[in-house]
Amino acid sequence: MTESKSVLRNCKKCNRLFSSTDGSVFCSRCNTDIDDEFTRVREYIYDNPTSSVKDVSTGTNVSTEAILKWIKEGKIILSDSSRISFCERCGEPADGNRFCAKCVRELEKGLKSGMEDRQAQRDPSRGGMHIKEGTQKK
Repeated sequence: MTESKSVLRNCKKCNRLFSSTDGSVFCSRCNTDIDDEFTRVREYIYDNPTSSVKDVSTGTNVSTEAILKWIKEGKIILSDSSRISFCERCGEPADGNRFCAKCVRELEKGLKSGMEDRQAQRDPSRGGMHIKEGTQKK
């Protein structure tokens, strides 16, 4: 027979002291609350597949952090029509777009800078080789 070792710890959510035998960081009461929240989120997304994370959070009264964590962990699978997505560049929530707002700004800034550099390279006043017109052999 195996012996289970019980450890006293404080619940990560409510800070209540509880006896953990399986390494859990939440007390049984908070675990039940988390399970209820998960069920509400899963059902809301099933009924409203095109909702954003903010819509789901508002509709279920569950934090956006918890919703995104469950999606990232693969506990909630999104349909193709879902507006919930993650940035292809940094992995943060992107509300149905390929990139989050922060990365879009950074990419735009980099693109503008590159265009300005390219334009400066084409500026004939900067020197370089040129063909003088009228001196070509016929």
